[in-house]
Formats: sequence, C-alpha cells, structure tokens
Amino acid sequence: MIGPLLAVAASFVVWGLVYRSLVVHPLDAMALTLYYLALQLLWRPLMLALGLDTPFPTLLFEERDTETLLLVGQAVVVGFLLALWAGARLLSPLVRPVTVLYPQLRGPMAPRTLVVLTVVLTAAAFVATAALWVRYGGPSGLLQASKVDRDIADSRALRAIPMLAALLGVAAFFSVRGARLQRLMIFGLIAVNGYLSWTWGARDVPVLSVVALLAGSLIFGRTGRRAARRPDGHWLRDPRWRRRFLLVPVLAVLLAFTLRTARDTVLWGELAPSIVGQGAVRQVAVATNNTFYDALLLYLDDWPDRFDLTGGADFVDGSVSAVPSVLVGPQDPFVSPAVQLAQTYIDRNNGFPATPVGDWYVNFGFPGIVLGGLLSGLVVRAAQLAFRRFARDPLVWGFSLVFMIRIFPGGVWATSAPKWVAFGLPILAFTWLVNMFVRRAREGRDGSSRLPPTVGADALDTERKAPVP
Repeated sequence: MIGPLLAVAASFVVWGLVYRSLVVHPLDAMALTLYYLALQLLWRPLMLALGLDTPFPTLLFEERDTETLLLVGQAVVVGFLLALWAGARLLSPLVRPVTVLYPQLRGPMAPRTLVVLTVVLTAAAFVATAALWVRYGGPSGLLQASKVDRDIADSRALRAIPMLAALLGVAAFFSVRGARLQRLMIFGLIAVNGYLSWTWGARDVPVLSVVALLAGSLIFGRTGRRAARRPDGHWLRDPRWRRRFLLVPVLAVLLAFTLRTARDTVLWGELAPSIVGQGAVRQVAVATNNTFYDALLLYLDDWPDRFDLTGGADFVDGSVSAVPSVLVGPQDPFVSPAVQLAQTYIDRNNGFPATPVGDWYVNFGFPGIVLGGLLSGLVVRAAQLAFRRFARDPLVWGFSLVFMIRIFPGGVWATSAPKWVAFGLPILAFTWLVNMFVRRAREGRDGSSRLPPTVGADALDTERKAPVP
C-alpha cells in the first residue's frame, strides 16, 4: 500500500507546517487541537496503511476498496488542515468576539480558596453520585444504566460537578507549595472525582486529570521552569522536557485502556466482544476510541452515493437541543451524527464518531470540509487567545484542556453546542462568580488606598500625644 503510505506522509508534512505556523507554545490550545487531529487522522491511517490493522468494524469494510478510501481520506484530511490554518489566519478580525465562548479569569485564585472549593465541590459530586448509586443499585448499576440502558439522560448535567472539582483540584495541587500532606490530600480528591465520573460511564475526568497533572508538571514544575528560561523560547528543544512531554500521551492511552478494561469487566465479566480476541493494535484502538477515522471512511464511501447529505440539520438540531426546553418547548431527543451512522449499519446505542471532519462532510459534502475547517480554525484561535495565560495560572490550564479535548476536540462538531452547555456553561458561570468577587476585592483595596493620608496620620499623632496621667 505504497500510495496510502505516501498520502499519510504528505498529511504529516502538512500537519507539521500548520503546527509551525499556528502554535505558540507546545501545550497551548492550538497545539492541543492539532495533537488530537494527529491522533485521529494521522496515527490511525498510518496503522491502516502499514497493514497493522484493518478498518473497524471489519464486517462493514470486507467488500470496500480500503486503499482508495485511504487516499481519499487523506486528501480530505489535508483539506481540513489547510482550511483550519486559513480560518486561524485569515479570520483574525473575528477572533476576539469569539472568545466569549471561553472562561477568562481576571487573575489567579488564592491557593487556600482553591483547596476549599475543591473540597466543597468534591463533596457535592459525591452526594450527587451516591444518590444515583442508591437509585440504580450501586456503582455497577449506575454504570449499567449509563452505558447499556442509556437511562440517565435527565441526570447528565450533574457530570459537570466532578469535572469542575477535578479542575480546581489540579489548580490547587500546583498552587500549594511546600505542603506535601495537603498536596497528597488534593491528589486524593482528584482521584475521587475521577472514580465518581467513571461510575457514570465516562473516562474523560480521570484521563483529563492525569493529563492535566502530567503535562501541568511540565509547565509549573521544575522541568517547566527550566525550559521557560531557554533564551530561544523553544521548550521542545530541552531534552528533558521533550522526553517527559512524549511520555504524557503514552500514559494517557494506557490509562484510557485500563479504564475501558475495568468498565467491561464490571459490565460483562470480560472484555467487550469488539475487543476480545483482537490483535493488540485493534484492542488499543477500540478501547481508546481511536477508530474515528474508520467512521470517516464510511461517510466518504457511502455519502452521498447511497445516502443523502443532511444539509446542516445535524448542526441545527444540536444547537436547538442545547437550548433549555422551557425556552423552546418540548423537543425530540437529539440524535448525533455518530449514532445515526452506527444505526445505519448496525442496531446499537453507541455511535461511530467520525471526527469534526465527518460531521461537516455528512452535512455539506466536500464544501463542508472547507467550511468546517475555517470555523474550527477561528474557534481554536479564539481559544488560543482566551487561554493565553495558561502557563501562569494552573486553573486556566485545566480549563483549556476541558474546552479543547471535551467540547471542541479537533474543531467544531455537531455536538459541540450541547457539550458547551453541559460542560462549558457551568465553567463560565463559575468564572463569572470568581471574577465578580475578585473585582469587589480589588475595589475594596483601591477604596482603602484612596483614603486621605492625614486621617491615619492625625489618628496616630493623637494616640501618641495622649496625656500621661
């Protein structure tokens, strides 16, 4: 498969050029987006082109021309990357207005405040999750209701609590210095929130927490401070920093695989049928959700020849579903493009996500690739601006991970609007409250500093000149 290999190599080159042009820091919002795209749209097709795996699910690709599909797929990937670059560069006048999508703290929070909030929100997350444990018969029952029965839609909004608690815990961990016992307690609270979220059937909180801690140590730890002092400003050229940086995705993938294995064991007593008996590459790909590119190939092969493009309906429905029903009235549940794709071929509850590229293609065809890339570039560039203080404030660092990996992974999806409401809006509300208290505190300090100096001097002088009996 020389042709597909060359196509993948060309995609890597384009990705590298886009990275060099747009990324300011190897852990900024733009870099996180490009890493995600590289994992889904470069690494996965490389495994397929090398013959180390076949597209998943195998039965849907038995009679397809995989080699031709890989060539078309990489052409689409290159087109999306170039459009993303154009959106970030050419739509710069629109960047600042788009930053309203992201939280922007006025200044870092006090370490003590972060610790208190972490404890309070962890307690709230435990109470909310324990109530669901009682309702569904324990952690395993909640896991069953979430991943198999799909019976907790009315409670999903509560998932933002352990995520916010974990983010505050990460910020507190890096803000509290010299207190090992306190940092150990904070680490334990982060782990608790990760477990609570896992019983909901989600791996995002534990994985994001580990990434935030590991990569955060490269920013706020000794290694990060050393790399920051480089006169050339290139963090990746520091060998120690680079080694630890490359270790982060490896550990994140291992954790995601372990959590998937644990979940399957609790639900079925063994690995899921889609994993058991498969090769190592297939097992890791399925367990870590690294088969989105395979779903994109299904779109490219069957739309619009066999099925009609949706003409933007997925983005409209996703946006409408993000609006509270009290404002728009009762509405049908939003069925994401991923679930629609899976149900086109197989009767199942889980979907086949196809990256943002797939969402834009199934709605608008090849013009959608360009449109989606432009909009994604604009949104990610706005995040790069909004989170520009991430290297100085660990809470901003945590926020950037949630928005770039959980809400806008790789760009704008049809599901980004409901995810923004479910996870981003609570963070924005929290940020608004923090900024309000910070502003009031500053106004109080400014007001006291503007008092006439003679008042204090006269009082002090009166006290000193008090008559001696």
